[in-house]
Amino acid sequence: MSFVALVKEDEADPELEKRYQTIRQAFGFLPNYFLALGKDVRQVDAQVALADSITNQGELPRPVKEQIGVVVSGLNTSSYCIALHMEILRRFGIEKPLSRKLATDWPNTPADDKVKALFRFADKLTRKPADVEAEDVQALRAAGWDDAVIRETVMTVALFNFFNRVSIGLGV
Repeated sequence: MSFVALVKEDEADPELEKRYQTIRQAFGFLPNYFLALGKDVRQVDAQVALADSITNQGELPRPVKEQIGVVVSGLNTSSYCIALHMEILRRFGIEKPLSRKLATDWPNTPADDKVKALFRFADKLTRKPADVEAEDVQALRAAGWDDAVIRETVMTVALFNFFNRVSIGLGV
């Protein structure tokens, strides 16, 4: 139950209704997260643009970014984001048992060591951001990742922490 009033489709002005339609097309449904943002189209646009710029395919494949997102959401106990992104992972062919494991016990997932290095970094950046140091980034390089992937990983972790905070704070 949301802590704030949701702006339902029939309450949205024409501009917000257009955004809702675009979001519905992208997700296959309209997540309550966007309904909770209120009537300020700029907020919706900014968050959609930020998410698109970070999660779209780059050096790091989109399914890996979504897995990082589920790990981060699990660490933050953001049940809404876990459920939403487990559904996205399902569309990439990653079934619920693995997604659940990512959210609850990522160290014991059957991911390869190279990807687990990203999860380990995401865990530290989420739980203890002040403790991240050059050695943590060097561990990613030692696992075979380059600076482009490291940047995308940091941005993905930050994005999911942001979305988790918003969804938890608004009671979505």
